[in-house]
Amino acid sequence: MTDLGSAVLMKAWLSTKVVGSHAGLLPDGGGTLASGEWPPSRPVMGYNTWYQFRTSITESEVVRQAQLLVSSGLASAGYNCVNLDDGWMAAERAANGELTWDAAKFPQGIPWLADQIHALGLRFGIYTAIGTRTCQSLPGSWGHYAQDAETFASWGVDFVKVDDCGGLPAETTLETLTENFRQFGAYLRQYNPEVVYSQELPIQQIGKPSFLPAVRASAEFAHMWRVAHDEYPLTQANASPMILGHLAADLDLHSFAGPGHWNDLDMVAPGFPASGWTLADLHSQLSVWAMEASPLLISADIGALPPAALAALKNPHMIAIDQSGEQCSNVIMDAHIEALIKPDPKGGIAVLFVNLGPGTGTGSFSLSQFGITSARASAYNVWTGSTTTFNEVSVTLRVGQTMLVQIQEA
Repeated sequence: MTDLGSAVLMKAWLSTKVVGSHAGLLPDGGGTLASGEWPPSRPVMGYNTWYQFRTSITESEVVRQAQLLVSSGLASAGYNCVNLDDGWMAAERAANGELTWDAAKFPQGIPWLADQIHALGLRFGIYTAIGTRTCQSLPGSWGHYAQDAETFASWGVDFVKVDDCGGLPAETTLETLTENFRQFGAYLRQYNPEVVYSQELPIQQIGKPSFLPAVRASAEFAHMWRVAHDEYPLTQANASPMILGHLAADLDLHSFAGPGHWNDLDMVAPGFPASGWTLADLHSQLSVWAMEASPLLISADIGALPPAALAALKNPHMIAIDQSGEQCSNVIMDAHIEALIKPDPKGGIAVLFVNLGPGTGTGSFSLSQFGITSARASAYNVWTGSTTTFNEVSVTLRVGQTMLVQIQEA
């Protein structure tokens, strides 16, 4: 019986199109860097301000985080889009009806900020909401879809996130809400054909019969759409339940994902390390997100990330699995141990083992269940870097624990 780390027991769409002078970088399937296309055919990677800064975000902090993306090596690893979330707007629109920024937080303005981000070789994203207000009760885009789309394009915005925070007519149905999101996306593309459109049509439908129709519609007109709740509360005790809950929410949605269209599980490393999450929690989240081909948007103070967390976020094998763009569609299970399987762009298959049970559990699998016809196989642990060979698989994991490996015929 061969040991694979401390947890697993083993028995014997990318083109090279460059858009504009500030085109970013995306890792290719082997983990090296290639010229970045925009909008990308692979899941978006980058940064979002929300879980770390919420509405206290300022232009100086955005610039600092963008600079840290570059100096830390995260940008070179593929995290190339810096996105504002809720809280950047002024409390009221300008006299001509245009959205404008909070001058106290952004004294030099959003166009200036976009220029600073672009000068670093990164993309710039912004946030709004489909109704009259954002989730922080700031002006939303209801009644101004075309105007806001034109404004964002004039500011040099590359990525637009549209939330659903209410503020819509009482008679609004899923059909009219869907049409609102579809129309806003059409205006965004009209004024900037290369914009990435991220939206949250499905999020208020979670747990309802309307959820699947909302996801299906989103896949027709958006690049990414949220399919799981916000990551609250941010505590160590809630880390594993939240991560596995997000996995469960997305597991059956693989038919809607593909090149240029992704189910969005929300942000990675939210508030890390102040969240209390352990490195193992971060590894689990990144493993799930990678297997599900979810966008990877860091939402932490990059300057406060420990070296091990930075290394996890930059792990080239994890990134390659995510950036394959293929969401896992093959799942097998023994006892409470779930095994998610998809092709590994570095060869063989990527397998994520997950313990869904109430306590420590063991699952046993044959090589044939993984499509392996040879007598023996090898496994590479994406997080520890260890390799082992085996002829059967017996996996023992603690409650909520995960293990991400690459399996190939030996």
